[in-house]
Amino acid sequence: MKNLRRTLSALGIVLLGGTAIGTAVANVYALKYTPIINTYLGHTDYKIEDKGSEGDTTYFDRTYSDEVSRLAADSAAGKEAAGEGIVLLKNNSELPLQSGSKVTLLGVTSANILYGGGGSGAVDTSTVPTMKTALEASGFEVNPQMWDFYTTGAAKDIKMDVPDIAGTGRYVIHEASMDLLTDKEKNSFSSYNDAAIVSISRSGGESSDLPKEYDESYLETMDVKGYAGDFHSDPVDSPEDIGRHYLELTSNEEKLIKYAKENFDKVVLVINSANPIDLGFIEDEEYGVDAALWIGNPGQDGLYALADILNGTINPSGKLVDTYAYDQTGSPAFVNFGLNSVESDDPRGTNYVVYQEGIYVGYKYYETRYEDSVLNQGNATANVGVTVENATKWSYEDEVQFPFGYGLSYTSFSHELVKYSSDENSYKFDVKVTNTGDEAGKEVVQLYMQSPYTEYDKTAGIEKSSIQLVGFVKTDELAPSESGEYTITVDKENLKTYDTTANGGEGGYIVEEGNYYFAIATDAHSAVNHILEKKGLTNLPEEANSTMVIEEKVSSSDKFAVSTATGKTITNQFTDTDMSTYDENFTYLSRSDWQATYPQLYQLELTEEISAGLEISTGTDNPDATMPQTGVDNGLTLAMMREVDFDDPLWDTFLDQLSAEEMYNLVRIGGYQTQAISSVGVPATVHVDGPAYVGVAGLTGVTTKEKTYAWSSEILLASTWNTDILYNMGQMIGEDALAQEELNFAGWYAPAMNIHRTAFSGRNFEYYSEDSFLSGQMGAATTKGATEKGLITFIKHFALNDQETRRAALLTFANEQAIREVYLAPFEESVVEGGALGIMAGMNRVGTAWAGNHTGLMTNVVRNEWGFDGIVVTDQASFPEAFPFMAIRGGLEAGTDLYLNTGTDNWQIEDYQNNPTVMTQLRTASKHILYAVSRSLAMNGLSSTSVVKKVLPLWQIWMYSADVVIAIIVGGGIYFLSRNFKKKEEKNAA
Repeated sequence: MKNLRRTLSALGIVLLGGTAIGTAVANVYALKYTPIINTYLGHTDYKIEDKGSEGDTTYFDRTYSDEVSRLAADSAAGKEAAGEGIVLLKNNSELPLQSGSKVTLLGVTSANILYGGGGSGAVDTSTVPTMKTALEASGFEVNPQMWDFYTTGAAKDIKMDVPDIAGTGRYVIHEASMDLLTDKEKNSFSSYNDAAIVSISRSGGESSDLPKEYDESYLETMDVKGYAGDFHSDPVDSPEDIGRHYLELTSNEEKLIKYAKENFDKVVLVINSANPIDLGFIEDEEYGVDAALWIGNPGQDGLYALADILNGTINPSGKLVDTYAYDQTGSPAFVNFGLNSVESDDPRGTNYVVYQEGIYVGYKYYETRYEDSVLNQGNATANVGVTVENATKWSYEDEVQFPFGYGLSYTSFSHELVKYSSDENSYKFDVKVTNTGDEAGKEVVQLYMQSPYTEYDKTAGIEKSSIQLVGFVKTDELAPSESGEYTITVDKENLKTYDTTANGGEGGYIVEEGNYYFAIATDAHSAVNHILEKKGLTNLPEEANSTMVIEEKVSSSDKFAVSTATGKTITNQFTDTDMSTYDENFTYLSRSDWQATYPQLYQLELTEEISAGLEISTGTDNPDATMPQTGVDNGLTLAMMREVDFDDPLWDTFLDQLSAEEMYNLVRIGGYQTQAISSVGVPATVHVDGPAYVGVAGLTGVTTKEKTYAWSSEILLASTWNTDILYNMGQMIGEDALAQEELNFAGWYAPAMNIHRTAFSGRNFEYYSEDSFLSGQMGAATTKGATEKGLITFIKHFALNDQETRRAALLTFANEQAIREVYLAPFEESVVEGGALGIMAGMNRVGTAWAGNHTGLMTNVVRNEWGFDGIVVTDQASFPEAFPFMAIRGGLEAGTDLYLNTGTDNWQIEDYQNNPTVMTQLRTASKHILYAVSRSLAMNGLSSTSVVKKVLPLWQIWMYSADVVIAIIVGGGIYFLSRNFKKKEEKNAA
């Protein structure tokens, strides 16, 4: 017994000591991740005191002063957006359904709608309506037996598998077999037989692209440990699915739709997917689909809009923002998309992608090849890129089901080009739109341009798509027989094309002499046919109308050889990203010969030149650098700089006040925030993540003062073709941020505007379109709306981050014309016209250099050409050991300003305070950061007399209080146990 007591006493002392050590370790890690804990809990580490008054210091006003009215406005705007974005793809006069119709929902995703994407693009779905709730709100009666079948019955556990935010897991579609139905469900059909509404869904998310093929591994169960816990995936539903890709129907989905045809008079298909699905089956009588609606990811109120479209309260007016091919594997970009790896042990990056298709992405490929096939030029009908089995030649009709810009309505419209004019800077087109049908509705007027494809182009390696979108307008709602006139203005800068051989090989934009065609059209394909008829062709495969075309003779010009934003000369910046720089035999796709240049899977060789480019940049010290002033007392605060121009010398006076440590920590520790600097009155800011709402994705339960709203995904918003709606969305996002008041939600990691390079990108839901012009217009409108409310919009992911698979350090090769005209253009528009104050660098490499370490991209283009004065932030950088290629010295040197890092010990720079090169770079980065903050809602409440004081955040007070309590308990426990142990030892000795 004595030995047991001794053992227990000793064990107690050890446990108490372990508690003390554990508490100390917990404190260390908590303090290390102070920024993210503050964000999560909604606590701040500063307070503002004002010693005077300068009147009203509310620089950004709330339109809605209370949560109820704001959320009501959010809801109305969100429903309007979804109502204008949903696209009617097919209608055999079966829609709209009569009010009060009794309907049956079929498909497991009817009860599991995908409201948003995965990863940072996810949204809070805690209060969204179900499909049943939305339909009933619009007067429909929904079959309760089938709803129970999917929610509480035999199919309740059947759901699709989706990888986690880190890419662990896999995408697998699961659909309930109709063999699971009992007589109870089958007998219910007769009472709810006005229509079967069948839903099919496809997911997407961060870090994972969609399966290009279900291989044999999908016959096995998958169980792995992932970012968010254990991941389990069942095999595909049937061996029949092996060999299919993710955007095809599964065998169970095929059976489901056929079952609907057999049991219901009307079959309405709802497509809940951001990525284009192979939809050829809706033309097949075997499936019996009477109507089809694409809804993307509908967000908070999109299902209410869908229900109102189904009953005719809303007339659909959305238009496709991607080309819908019969087979999504038929695009030239698909050939090199996905996981391509070099056989090498080099840890710096061996995954790569080559944009061998050049500018020919989406409709720019399909419509260009179509025109060339009609004109019988460039070997356009050769059987390369053919998806139809045993086809001997390429045919547009076999490849494209719905062209870019396509969308039906419950009414019809006529277009008339009533006036055309031009001046020194622009062309203007006045179009009369008349509702020729029986229902009120909205129409989209689309304007496309064709540039001449010349012999010079072929020699210089310039490519020209047959058409490109250069303007559009969404009409008002027009009543039957009502007309409206609308003007589309096209800036003459749209005539330019990039020529890497211009100016003696320095490169630059040129305008070539020749005939330019402008076509008013309902979609991209009709635009081409209008132009072909204008050129004198007859017997065209499609109807054409040359009266909708203007032909303009243009002289050559070098007007756009200098930036219209800054006046700086534009030169080549991306020779190092061009695969032909490393492989003299490499060829990009060219319309000069489709057959000879059609892409083949490229096998990269890790040559000495490429290997040298992979070196992680540790920065270069400039021997001429001088140490900047620090810690000078000039009496300036950030509030005094609110309206001071970026180039005003007063900024230098302001920056002289910062200490080396203040700049160092400001730049290094910028994960979801920027730090407060009390010495110059800088408030802390919080940066929220996700293009569809105000919150921080991946951090469930992040504290907000007031509730925020879940918007539709960007692709659905873009499908409105209505920039007013996107501007209003930006405004309402700003309202949601302003409602958080002292939490200072002043940064928004959005909007995202990468390109839908293929249908298989995991984040297409988060981006606008396959088209750069449409993406730029939507991005700029959103950015402008949010910026006017005081948000720093971090447009992302810059640049060429168009696939998710192994995106970190992914070597991305493309030619300069494609980079500028396709992939950078949306960002440029959002900076120059939208006024963006933030850019997020991608995790990928641009060529061999990490995007944030590419000087040509981050400084020469962004700042020198576009005139960007704001912040360049990295993508996630809290794990330096996982992302060593994002080295901070290299990033600062190239023009990256802020590290999205939540760890206070990360990205250290040795002896930084004594290095004039580093200190100069820290000062430059700090200026960019503080300039943006000075223009943000974080300045609300601050005047020139305000004092920002550092304080302990509330959670640290809790932590230290708990430490005291634990210390008393541990110390007291050890004392009493030790004393008791000692007394017993003395007693035993006696």
